Amino acid sequence: MKKLFCLIVLFVFTTPLFAEMTLNDISFYTEDYPPYNFKKDGVASGFTVDILLKLFEKLNLNKTIKDIKVVPWARGFNDVQKKSNVCLFVMAKTPERIKEYGFRWVGPVTKVGSVLFAKKSKNIKINSVEDMKKYRICAIRDDVAEQMVLRAGYSMDNIDRTSNPLSIIKKLNKDRCDLWAYGVIAGQWVLKKNNFNTDDYEVVYNLTKKQSLYYAFNKRTPDSVVLPLQKAFDELKAAGVVDQIIAGYLK
Repeated sequence: MKKLFCLIVLFVFTTPLFAEMTLNDISFYTEDYPPYNFKKDGVASGFTVDILLKLFEKLNLNKTIKDIKVVPWARGFNDVQKKSNVCLFVMAKTPERIKEYGFRWVGPVTKVGSVLFAKKSKNIKINSVEDMKKYRICAIRDDVAEQMVLRAGYSMDNIDRTSNPLSIIKKLNKDRCDLWAYGVIAGQWVLKKNNFNTDDYEVVYNLTKKQSLYYAFNKRTPDSVVLPLQKAFDELKAAGVVDQIIAGYLK
């Protein structure tokens, strides 16, 4: 009995309370934001997904396409704030997100410009933030474009928030909202892929200059996860692999 007790004590004091987190422990979430990332034939697709798969391969990780989940942005954004083993991508690195959430970042992957779309037939002209306030705005919940609208002085109550860009286009077409706050490339992609005539819509205002997009991790994610991934990303970028993958989607 005494011998058993000694063995238990030895085990307790020589075994770490928590194993160090690795990249294999991370849950990777993304959203439907084509061509950056989206769901196709039931699995994640898009150039940020393809880049991540190359990183998995380069680091010999025990992960595949099935380990990347496409979820509503609001859900992923909530999880990456609360769970140390979550990565959400791609996320614009804004001052608000740096200060409030302390995310850890891997990238930058590319850049995005947030704009306001409108139907051409509405003949909407916006030259300032004050002009925006005359109109009803739709946005994706917790998206960077929504943040830019809030920064312009809108209250949350005055924004029609949803999780699906297609539903916003339908609202535009039914005159249930006037403006759609979204990324310019993603917006044009969604219109085209859903067989809308892109000539019926126009960008009426630039909400922000282009912002860099990253793979974002919870603030408690250790260096053992973030640093190897950043190093591998830098090597792929230097080899031209990242730009080549992106170019394939933007033809």
